[in-house]
Amino acid sequence: MRQLTYYVGTTLDGFVAGPDGKSDFLPFEGDLAAARLAEYPETVPVHGSGAPNPTAGRRFDTVLMDRAGYESGRAAEGTSPYPHLTQYLFSDTLDFSGTLDGVDPAVELVPGDPVAFVRALKARDGAGIWLRGGADLAGQLIEEIDELVVERHPVATGSGIPLFRAPFRPTAFTLTDSRVFSSGVTLTTYTKENRMQLRPTTEADLELVTAVTVDEPVGWIEADRYLEELKEGMYRPEWTWIAEQDGRVLARALWWGHATGEHPLALDCLYVDPSVEDRAALGAELVRAGLRAFAEQGAAKLPLYNLTLPQGWREDPAAVAATDWRRDAALAAGLTDVVERLRLEWTPDAGLPASSGRLTFTEGTDEEFLDVFRRIAEGSLDGETRRNVALMGVEAAAQEEVDFYLGCPGERSWWRIARTPDGEVAGLALPSATPYNRNVGYLGVVPELRGRGYVDDVLAEITRVQVEAGAELITATTDTDNAPMAAAFARAGYRVAQTRLVWSAPEAAPAS
Repeated sequence: MRQLTYYVGTTLDGFVAGPDGKSDFLPFEGDLAAARLAEYPETVPVHGSGAPNPTAGRRFDTVLMDRAGYESGRAAEGTSPYPHLTQYLFSDTLDFSGTLDGVDPAVELVPGDPVAFVRALKARDGAGIWLRGGADLAGQLIEEIDELVVERHPVATGSGIPLFRAPFRPTAFTLTDSRVFSSGVTLTTYTKENRMQLRPTTEADLELVTAVTVDEPVGWIEADRYLEELKEGMYRPEWTWIAEQDGRVLARALWWGHATGEHPLALDCLYVDPSVEDRAALGAELVRAGLRAFAEQGAAKLPLYNLTLPQGWREDPAAVAATDWRRDAALAAGLTDVVERLRLEWTPDAGLPASSGRLTFTEGTDEEFLDVFRRIAEGSLDGETRRNVALMGVEAAAQEEVDFYLGCPGERSWWRIARTPDGEVAGLALPSATPYNRNVGYLGVVPELRGRGYVDDVLAEITRVQVEAGAELITATTDTDNAPMAAAFARAGYRVAQTRLVWSAPEAAPAS
């Protein structure tokens, strides 16, 4: 990885320039100038006293500037202050639609997030990167600065532009060198403490992300699947978070969402390297960082965490150990609502489940399905349904279910309302799909007709619809606490394939 160095001159009270942006009161002369020309020749603009030999030193081959730094560097001598370096100019106020008046075409204008840009830049081949300033740019890049070289001049100004302008967040550096010059200037070098960074990834981190492998008996996302779904937008660099130290990934969190979604829906894979002393603590810190970022980006509902486990996992000490630290991490990160679900599968060898023929199935409008959802939600044994009803009321919970399934890849034309021979609504059959499989979707029987075995007819109808649509595998899920539904799946030939633990953030009920 290339190093980012912030080399800058300051006053005794920490200002790099006056309120007007000028720094001509910080002299460049004597033995300080000689040392800088010898050791950091690339930092002297071409119009400066004793212009550097572009081939000398080569400590840096790139410079990062804001508009004030660019103007100060070029002065009146031209439009390219550092032609011997690759020059990048950052500013929120610039028009990046084309070339900018007064800016040399050799100076590349950089729009967008400087942090993501610099992380990608550091991952490229090349020499060091010099951060010319100013305060706002340095403040945004403080976590990316590897070395801080400060010329502290024996003058105080009382006000001006600070070394960094950023929200309060202490960032530690270690003193590695300090010299005093005849003018009273001290040249002090600091390096970033060897500490961990928690951050979202960029495209430049792809190799780091995909190199992680999980050797525990839990579900995880392999590199091929990650890369394939990354192309489709279901995984994204900004939804992928890592804990990194010295270029090594110590923890990784992969959040997943719909290809067209603005925010992720679920944490699919959480991994912390076994060398970490407290895996749960680092896992919780990484998950918290991601959830906080998603909330700040406007996510109305925080993504949940799905942990897939083999059937009978409680009998496997390795699976129990892998689950324990992940559970502790999820709870510590605020995902305190937990439900255990069974993942079931139907394949053709099980045969089509028999139907009693007591129910007929008809199409219906969204409004009719919404009404049946409302009725089914009353007294439901499904944990998610009960939670949503308690949180937002029956009406909103039903609407959320309808909206969710309308957004799934399954066909709306598959939906059916179940009716008794006299036309009375008995329930609904809602076959659906994910990006991976056809699934049962949602089924239910209205409260007044429960206990009559109608659930078997509804499930048989869903299975029939999916098979006629070409399904060779149909998946389903149900809570382990919902024994009647689990029994219905067993009767229909669905076998338990996996167990899934789902942690989610508790949500406060809306004010009435």
